[in-house]
Amino acid sequence: MKEKFKMKNYLYMIVAAAAIISCTEKEAVPQEWQFEEIIQIEGVNPIGIAMDGNDIFLSDGDHNRIVKVDSTGAILLEMDGFQRPMHIEFGEPDFEITDKVSKSILKERALFVPEYGRDSIAVMRGNKLDYLVLQDSLDAPAAISVYNNEIAIADFYPNRVLYYDGKNWISIATEGKELGQLYYPTDVQITEKHIFVADAYNHRGQVFDKRGNGVALIGDDQKMNAATGLFVNDNAVYITDFENGRILIFDLEYHLKQILETGIDKPTDVYVEDQVMYITNYRKGQLVKYLLKDIVDEKL
Repeated sequence: MKEKFKMKNYLYMIVAAAAIISCTEKEAVPQEWQFEEIIQIEGVNPIGIAMDGNDIFLSDGDHNRIVKVDSTGAILLEMDGFQRPMHIEFGEPDFEITDKVSKSILKERALFVPEYGRDSIAVMRGNKLDYLVLQDSLDAPAAISVYNNEIAIADFYPNRVLYYDGKNWISIATEGKELGQLYYPTDVQITEKHIFVADAYNHRGQVFDKRGNGVALIGDDQKMNAATGLFVNDNAVYITDFENGRILIFDLEYHLKQILETGIDKPTDVYVEDQVMYITNYRKGQLVKYLLKDIVDEKL
């Protein structure tokens, strides 16, 4: 009898544990991005955004400068003298750079600034300004991505991405509308396996492998009008739809998950850090802040 009683209790415990696990799985709460606030930045028309810790950096191409702002939009620092800076990026690579006087190897965190009006990539380390050494010429670079010892540059007028794989430079894409072709790329991001491009005037995102082959189109069925900026993390791909005033969010299989429109007007770039998203409203001189929240919270 005791053995049967123990066995029955043991079976009850298994059933109870399974029920708890099942309930836990059912209680997983879905999340979505929800509008939080508009942050006005006086005198700035932001094109690109990058973050270094909690510091927010914006490229103000209309005024040829980079500005650092706080979470209220107050300008904390101005760096002048650029020629139409575009989509900026922080990175810590080992690249040869030059200030036209001396050469050095970059081994510390730096801000990379593509200068659309100077056809160059500026590199800011503290107060020191240098330039990236290239074996090729650029024509209106619109964006740069730095990933470990790799670089990708969105080269606007040549309709290509100039990519450094750590050993060699290769030119990716030609002008056109087919998979593997670009029409005025304006943003780029390298991930572990792929290179994502804002294929602006093909009105879509595009994915390349690191040999330069086009492997996927993103949002080409969403009637975007000027896909100017993008951001990729472990969960999603975010694309700015400039003329339609939207952010389109896709999962990593490139299915549409959510469309954001509230507060968004002529967005050029988007940046996601944990559960916070910042969007640059170029024309109105604003940052739009969204937060990732539990959907259930809004219904209570």
